[in-house]
Amino acid sequence: MSKAEEEPRSRLGVGQSKAAPDLGNLFRPRSIAIVGVSQDFTTIGGKPMRNLLAHGYRGDIYPVNPRYEEVGGRTCYPCLLEVPGEVDLALVPVSQRRTLDVLRNCAAKGVRHVILFGAGFAETGEEGRLLQEEVLRVAREAGIRLVGPNCIGCLNARDGIPMGFSTSFEAEDFLPGPVALVSQSGALGYALFALAQEEKLGFSYAANTGNQVDLDTLDLASFMLEDEPTRLVMCYLESVPSGERLVGLARRARELGKPLIVLKAGRSELGKKAALSHTTSLTGSDRVFRAVAQQHGIVQVDDIDDTLDAMEIFARQKTARGRRVAVVTTSGATGIMTADQCEEQGLEMTTLRESTRERLRSVIPNYGSAMNPVDITAQALNDRRIFRETLRTLVEADETDIVVFTTTFGRDLLKIMCAEMAQIDAGTHKPVVAVLTGARDVIGGGWEVLREAGVPVYRSPKSATVAVTRLVRFSEFREGAPATSAAGEDAPVPVGDARGVWTEERAKRELPQIGIPVPKGEVVRSREEAERIAGSLRYPVVAKVISPDVLHKTDAGAVRVGIGGADGLVRAYDEITRSALEHVPGAVIRGVLVEEMIEGPGIEMFVGVEDDPQFGPVVLCGLGGVFVEVLKDVTIRRAPIGVEEARRMLAGLRGYPLLVGARGGPKMDEEALAVALSKVSLFAHRNRGAIKEMDVNPVVVMEEGRGVIALDAMLSWRDEGTGAEGGG
Repeated sequence: MSKAEEEPRSRLGVGQSKAAPDLGNLFRPRSIAIVGVSQDFTTIGGKPMRNLLAHGYRGDIYPVNPRYEEVGGRTCYPCLLEVPGEVDLALVPVSQRRTLDVLRNCAAKGVRHVILFGAGFAETGEEGRLLQEEVLRVAREAGIRLVGPNCIGCLNARDGIPMGFSTSFEAEDFLPGPVALVSQSGALGYALFALAQEEKLGFSYAANTGNQVDLDTLDLASFMLEDEPTRLVMCYLESVPSGERLVGLARRARELGKPLIVLKAGRSELGKKAALSHTTSLTGSDRVFRAVAQQHGIVQVDDIDDTLDAMEIFARQKTARGRRVAVVTTSGATGIMTADQCEEQGLEMTTLRESTRERLRSVIPNYGSAMNPVDITAQALNDRRIFRETLRTLVEADETDIVVFTTTFGRDLLKIMCAEMAQIDAGTHKPVVAVLTGARDVIGGGWEVLREAGVPVYRSPKSATVAVTRLVRFSEFREGAPATSAAGEDAPVPVGDARGVWTEERAKRELPQIGIPVPKGEVVRSREEAERIAGSLRYPVVAKVISPDVLHKTDAGAVRVGIGGADGLVRAYDEITRSALEHVPGAVIRGVLVEEMIEGPGIEMFVGVEDDPQFGPVVLCGLGGVFVEVLKDVTIRRAPIGVEEARRMLAGLRGYPLLVGARGGPKMDEEALAVALSKVSLFAHRNRGAIKEMDVNPVVVMEEGRGVIALDAMLSWRDEGTGAEGGG
């Protein structure tokens, strides 16, 4: 085992991803021992033996059980230590009580990879958790890599090596291909595998990690990703073992040009509780996970059908060079539905050039349509040339990037049309997608032809366009410039009083150091101080309470704006302090902040930071002031981000048109806001692990060229200290 593998994951440096472990002997073992084997091939102890024999495993099989002299025609050994040859992999279908003894024998025998099938570990409570920790300790001391416990095994589909007891392993054979799958859940993972095999999707590897005491989903996905023939890796996760490592895996997938598809469960509160009881998982924040997936090009899917649809289109290894879609249909209804779905998904129904339409009009009936969607009508039943030439015309047209064929025709004619479609698809780099709508006994012949040819085929316009949209977004992400982080992201930022809660006055002292301007102001700590400075101010001014106990000052009635003179300032001081104490009796009042009032056109935005337990600091942005809670129009990125990524954050807001001058309004300083976002993200990243929460709200974005200015801010540090405001 490498030193990096021995290191506890919590000690991996930020920005450092764990190297893919060498699991060649796990997935391509030359010899397998089944410790606790059974002669009853219907049991968990017998199925692994039955499956290996049924699929003609060419390596050495060593059954181990003192109760038998032979199993499946092979000599059975009373103890692993009596096996005569070397053992690459041990399959262990024994109870949790016997697991430690078996592991110690594996250590003595020199076995380096073990799959533990047994349940009754951390998923059952404290006693099981302690046993699981001891299992890990024994394995690490011996340099053993573990899959499981509480799992149903792994599969090398390319070489036909089933290493477990899944019912999917009982198939007569496995369809090999470019897809790899790793799942925390065994039942769901191998159900997906079986369904995908039915859809003619071929696999290289599949695996289930269960409680993942040692090797986890990301370890196995890393190994699969580095496998050259594997072109697509799909993961089912109930928890993210390490946000840092998942991001590293996504970056590596981008480097290799391989899609990483993730089905993440536990999005709802109920789902999170179920995941915890299922495999002892902590599922984390779904909104943060989705944001990180988008930021780093992870293809996120939402259910089983969604997963299969995505695998269907990504297994082709074609990319989309744009989002311009042309649709050819034998049914006006399905053509219109497909056009509707394209618009909803953000795809572009391309406008066909006159030369393209002229070519189409030469082959389709005059009662059809040469516009997009192209309706070739039922006349294509009588004249096969109509479909063939229409499809070829659309594929060859410069103004198309993707071609979708929709039909409700069936049986023999559809089979012929699909064969022609497969031939045209094979000769173009453009994705060609089919939508065959109808009963399987009607469309089955065409479906089979397309599946065998590897052409993506769907049952409805929606499923097809959702899949195409995912392909387009992945292609755009892969071809675009990698998201850059802010420069100098690892430079330390010494903050002498990083503890407790920084209220507005203290936080605003830091913002100019980060690079975000604040209004000129002064804190007055008594009525007399308010009277003293009143004559020297430039009015109008704003006054607001400073208190670690009153963070939502507007709700407490502790803010006054538009104060026009000295008398108004003194009166505001009295009203603010009184109102704050009425709202929070006993609140510590540290004074009243008096600032110049910012006037002129501007849009209130907010910039925030949260410390996510899985991904560390994330930066948030949206419409500010009262709108942040009401509209919940927020975009999120994992810190740090560069200015270009910050621009993409802003463009993702529903309120983005307000920044660029909606309905004749002035264009705001979007660039200054993007720079501010990048700087806040860098500050959060440099102080990762220390910042609990940061809220700069509102940040007023002024007209283009005038910059931004922060009107309020709060920062909470993880070191709470005595609960007093740090340096306030």
